Amino acid sequence: MSGVPPDLPRDGELLSAAVKAVRKHRGMTTAEVASAMNMALRTYERFESGATRLNLDHIHRFAVATNSDPYALILSVVIGSPELARRCADNKMATILTVAIQRFDRTIQDRLLDLDARTVIAAVTGMFDTLLDGNETSEQAQAWLQAGAAELLATRPKPGR
Repeated sequence: MSGVPPDLPRDGELLSAAVKAVRKHRGMTTAEVASAMNMALRTYERFESGATRLNLDHIHRFAVATNSDPYALILSVVIGSPELARRCADNKMATILTVAIQRFDRTIQDRLLDLDARTVIAAVTGMFDTLLDGNETSEQAQAWLQAGAAELLATRPKPGR
């Protein structure tokens, strides 16, 4: 016995719900998304239905086609909240967090090993508390996000086995 309750949704079901939520949020049809992904409609339908294994290439192509957040799609599955993908589609919050983690890792390198969990928890929860207080946007933030997303794309492994 694995200890996992049997009523939890499968990864494919969670991704399917996330993809459908984003597609509907964008007001797009399955045919429009398939075309934007340069993918056969039937292949897209299998992806959207969750009938295939998680495919990072398809997730990233979907995000480009729908101008949404690929990392929010992935996190939707990880945390069991398909609506996270729709909620982050416009502000790209999960991409922002991923860019920040990538830059932090590059800067701190092996010193990351020495960070105390309490310090990390305090910093992260403090950041989220600050987000609850306000919602400001700026051109500088948009430029930061675009540059960081380009860096993530450049370092993402190419699809294939």
